[in-house]
Amino acid sequence: MKIPLLLCTIMLFFTSMISAQEKLISDRPLPIMAWAGIPETETNLERFKELKDMGINVNLSNYPSADAMQKALDLAQQTGLKMVTSCPELKSDPETIVKRFMNHPALAGYFLRDEPVRKDFAELAAWAKKIEAFDKMHFCFVNLISSINTTKSEALGTASYAEYVSTFANEVPSQLLSFDFYPILTEGIHESWYAGLEVFSAEAKKLNKPFWAFGLASSYNELHPVPTIAALRLQLYSNLAYGAQGLEFWAYWMSPGLRCAPIGLDGKRTLVYDRIKTVNNEIQNLAGVFVGAKVIAVRHTGVVIPKGTSQLTSLPSAIKVFETEGSGAVVSILENGANTFFMVVNRDLNKNLPIIIQGDESLKKVLKDGSTVKASVYSNTTEIEPGDVAIYMFPTKK
Repeated sequence: MKIPLLLCTIMLFFTSMISAQEKLISDRPLPIMAWAGIPETETNLERFKELKDMGINVNLSNYPSADAMQKALDLAQQTGLKMVTSCPELKSDPETIVKRFMNHPALAGYFLRDEPVRKDFAELAAWAKKIEAFDKMHFCFVNLISSINTTKSEALGTASYAEYVSTFANEVPSQLLSFDFYPILTEGIHESWYAGLEVFSAEAKKLNKPFWAFGLASSYNELHPVPTIAALRLQLYSNLAYGAQGLEFWAYWMSPGLRCAPIGLDGKRTLVYDRIKTVNNEIQNLAGVFVGAKVIAVRHTGVVIPKGTSQLTSLPSAIKVFETEGSGAVVSILENGANTFFMVVNRDLNKNLPIIIQGDESLKKVLKDGSTVKASVYSNTTEIEPGDVAIYMFPTKK
């Protein structure tokens, strides 16, 4: 009788362990888009499958004709990808193109322009309105200039970067906002990156529009190193900490002049391909944290914090003790329905970040596969790897 009793005990133990690990489920994946995606000359099923296997679910490519765009959309549909796309006829004859493609299952949106300045807004507004006259279901996509200087932006045609963003959103029909910033430099992290994220996130929140932001998938000059997993994580998790509802990579397919990209000039995968695949997979496992989340606050820790940001001075009631050592962290509080998340991103690309965290009985730790366990089963002291994230969860206060 002892053996069956032992087996029952073991089964009960494992059953309790399984029940203790609830998994966060999102009703949709986080959009992750590849810029300069599959070129027209490589438009085939194998290439679209390869792109999807890297963890991409949206492809942005321009095509030389409507028929070439049709071929790409059909292949995207076969592989479960969405497309943000364009062709010359979208500008010259938007009614015909929109009516042709507006019901295509793979269409996500129409690509209009990259990095416009203030004087371009009227033309973009007129173009977007022509498209929306026939199709309000799919978005018109424009990517805005990076926020390298948030106060002196005469080149943009506005008095400030915040004014540039708000003016665009008020004048050009747009369901979402997007901007690029490539902050990882050979000498460190760009000093204005977090200040730019602060401005863009705040403007998107005021405008009640979701925003998408970039990670650099390539090395386009000697100032930017070949992306490492730590660098990719730092960019993407920082974007998500500030409330990004979509992520973008530039560039997927290498072109002359670039030093590296996931797919090289010879059409073969580089080491960056698998690095991005690794990070994309772990982020999608955490889609239940990020998709639909609202930013409550973003703060920073450390003796010296990035310019334009604010020091962490208070904690949610569910967290009793929180301390960081070393260079410090991005700390974001995200509310997502019944759950609120306490997100800690290590800002250091080279060193682990020691932290101390202790919470009440409601506090749970979110694991990298999206499952949750009571935080109390872990030690109060832990470390976060370079650029990586630790996420904790507690019930949203009603």
